[in-house]
Amino acid sequence: MNILVLCGGESGEREVSLRSGARVCEALRERGHVVELVDARGEGPCEELLAKCRMADAVFLCFHGGDGEDGHWQAALERGGVFHYTGSGPAASFLAMDKPRSKVCVREADVPVADDVCWRAEKGLPPIEMPFVAKPARGGSSVGLCVIRKGEDWEEVAEGEEMLCEHYLSGREYSVGVLAGKALPPVEIIPDGGIYDYAHKYMPNITKELCPAPLPPTRLAHLQDLALICFSALGLRDFARVDFKEDAQGRVHFLEANTLPGMTKTSLLPLAASRAGLDFSSLCEQMAMPAAQRRVAGLDK
Repeated sequence: MNILVLCGGESGEREVSLRSGARVCEALRERGHVVELVDARGEGPCEELLAKCRMADAVFLCFHGGDGEDGHWQAALERGGVFHYTGSGPAASFLAMDKPRSKVCVREADVPVADDVCWRAEKGLPPIEMPFVAKPARGGSSVGLCVIRKGEDWEEVAEGEEMLCEHYLSGREYSVGVLAGKALPPVEIIPDGGIYDYAHKYMPNITKELCPAPLPPTRLAHLQDLALICFSALGLRDFARVDFKEDAQGRVHFLEANTLPGMTKTSLLPLAASRAGLDFSSLCEQMAMPAAQRRVAGLDK
């Protein structure tokens, strides 16, 4: 296949996106595909880039956060007649990036979520019991995530951005990849220091990732079932990564869904796929196939 890999973007996760894109590009070439890597900027493709996308058999999106993951690029591609890109469509991408709205959707599907309130720093301390987690209401890779344990901690939160403040869940943390309609083996995440923030996601050797998570088969199956329920409730397609955390009683709660999961050497989706028997190059090829099939089916016409 002729595959165009788009990465970069303008978000705070740009550097991770570039690493993901380069690794995906190399892996797809190992599988014999003709691959072009493009560092894409702005809120959508220019006409020259759209022309390249139309010519490709599949467009592999490696954006993380910002306009590349929140549906803006997906909508711009579709307006330009390009539907054969990887991952979820514009509406589902926007919904998954909007943490408060995505929590409402999965709650309506009977998946537990932590109590929360949306708040801005300039309004003072939010009306929620401490400790609580504060993170940007729309964003990814845990950029800006912090735990508020005392009033002084809130003073460090930047003003001007809406924050999702949710009850702190003190139990174990998990991530479940979904690929081709099936849930991959769950990963247990054990960050040094207890908080799985941006640094713990992308710096090596500061987080333990156990896959499959050391749980009884029934608990593993329960996590996988919840991931598929969330995937469906949010209207996602192709693949995603769904994150969960337990409360003190061991009850699993939905945290968020990532529609364009990281593809770096420390990323969780490739780890889970490897435990399911897919090496990285095979994973990348399988992620690209639905996009190519959409083109063959004539969805771009």
